[in-house]
Amino acid sequence: MSGKLSKIMAVLLGIILVVGFVFKERITGSVAVYHHITTIHQALENGQDKLALNASIVQQKKENKKNSIDFTVRYEENSAFEGEIHFNKNQFLIHSDKQKTTVQRLQSPLSISGDGPDFINFDIARFLGEVIEEHPKLNQIMQLSWIDRTGIAFWSMLNCSFGEENIDGKQFKSISFPPDKKTGVILAVKYITGDKYQIQYGDQLQAELDFHPEEKPLFAAMSNDDTKSLNVDRGELNRSIYQGALRAAGILLDQNMPVPLKSGTTSVENGKLIIRDNKRILIAKGSHRQIGEVHGRLLQKEIQKLVEATLYTMGWVYTLEKGQWFLNEMRNAYSRLQPFIPQKYQEELKGLSSTSGVSLQELQLANVFPALFHCSGFAVFNQASKDGVLYHGRVLDYITELGLQNVAVVFILQPEGSNGFTNVGYAGFIGSVSGMNDQQVAFGEMGGRGEGDWDGMPMPILMREGLETTKTLEDAVELFRNTPRTCEYFYVLSDGKIPDAVGLSTTPDRFITIKPNQFHPQLPHPMQDAVLMSADKRYEKLAERVKDNYGQIGQEEAIHLMDRPVAMKSNLHNVLFAPQSLEFWVADAGINTPACNEPYVHFSLKELLEEPGIKESDTLLSKAE
Repeated sequence: MSGKLSKIMAVLLGIILVVGFVFKERITGSVAVYHHITTIHQALENGQDKLALNASIVQQKKENKKNSIDFTVRYEENSAFEGEIHFNKNQFLIHSDKQKTTVQRLQSPLSISGDGPDFINFDIARFLGEVIEEHPKLNQIMQLSWIDRTGIAFWSMLNCSFGEENIDGKQFKSISFPPDKKTGVILAVKYITGDKYQIQYGDQLQAELDFHPEEKPLFAAMSNDDTKSLNVDRGELNRSIYQGALRAAGILLDQNMPVPLKSGTTSVENGKLIIRDNKRILIAKGSHRQIGEVHGRLLQKEIQKLVEATLYTMGWVYTLEKGQWFLNEMRNAYSRLQPFIPQKYQEELKGLSSTSGVSLQELQLANVFPALFHCSGFAVFNQASKDGVLYHGRVLDYITELGLQNVAVVFILQPEGSNGFTNVGYAGFIGSVSGMNDQQVAFGEMGGRGEGDWDGMPMPILMREGLETTKTLEDAVELFRNTPRTCEYFYVLSDGKIPDAVGLSTTPDRFITIKPNQFHPQLPHPMQDAVLMSADKRYEKLAERVKDNYGQIGQEEAIHLMDRPVAMKSNLHNVLFAPQSLEFWVADAGINTPACNEPYVHFSLKELLEEPGIKESDTLLSKAE
């Protein structure tokens, strides 16, 4: 018996040896896959003492246009960080050591620097880990157990191809993954042991990652007598670099890997968050402080994204274009605006900060973010519309590349002692640019010129005050007339009870009302029972559409009044209000599409204000807290 067992064992051993010899390359390759995943996973999670990364990312946009980013970074812990970034035709250098952080732009020479002890080495491995961890489709990468890694290694043995390749005189081993089923793109990884990697994903991404880079000279600093220099707080500069890049990377991921919202409801004390039809609906009641607390508790991640996008990502665009440190400009603006902001809204921001984890100053600055909108608005009613129904359309054109559409929220708010209303806006932003209250009064705004005229109530807060306090069109007009104002703005205000509407053209010193069928040099096509406000060719197209459909404009026709080119390519959101029935329809921009090309979702303000189940005690989040 023992002899027979020995023969069986010998046969099995022989089979194993043969299989091992035949599949040696696959077995060693799959073991390498496990090792590489572990190495990179640890670097993403814990950071890396020393790293060099060269990468090229190409984003294909519509009409055969491309964005390209090429960057080279290297650093050593507690030593220095260096980065060279090419974005399309723009080139930037970043250097940070124990004495100073400097950002230099080469095209129009500008140097921004901060001195002091606040040194960070911008650990790119940990940075990439944060980007991945934030994204719903990728965050599982950061949670891979050894069992998961073993499973991936075994799968790769069966499905990947393995080989070797000589690159610049160095012998790399290579792993090629099967083509993506949807795109046909192949991911290829080439490596020397576990120290150096070259990664290629189709024509979109090429990267070289070196965990033990050779010492190289520092990037050459820019030297130009015409260089404009800005000296700022070093801690703030470091934060702006890191958070601005973090949000830019997140926006890039969202554009290439969009994630639909998961339907459901979360209830907390004084409010709830409903997600349906890929829209967030935040319902909150109580004092302004309590409303801010509900907002912050239910939308923490989205609020952080808005602050990073507006203050840091967009802040860099402003700083580099204007040659002025954006955060200083915003602080100066806020110091002049703050005396005109009612205390109740300052309390709401405090509540928002207390539960979101975002600093009060960041929220204050983000909420007076310059509203340089280029928009359109209209109201048609009585003879102009079908059955005399008032339709108030609002087109918001702004920077869709900033990703604000990914944090869009329909707010349904009922502050103590105030009107109930909807504010169609964004997480972290308590002001309004589009809204309607339960008194059937609706508001929309359009931005003009005059940035820097900050001695008045910020436009979004003025709009919010209109939603909360006015009960008639006359009330709304008088509020806007008598409140100290900022910059140049245009408004369309409507009242479903009459029905009627009016346009406003305002600056701090100018207040012009434009009634239906009233001529204005900038609005040369007046019509009875209609107020149309836009600019240039967009106004001409809007007037043409209303004229062609005059007397037959129903809900669908009113929505199509906002189609391109009345809406710009940067169309961030569109809203159609029907104040008489308190209904409204909302469309938000897609990843690469304007809002007017996206589906409109129907809402009823009356039904949402009566939504049951606004809890008096927090039952769902108390354990987590």
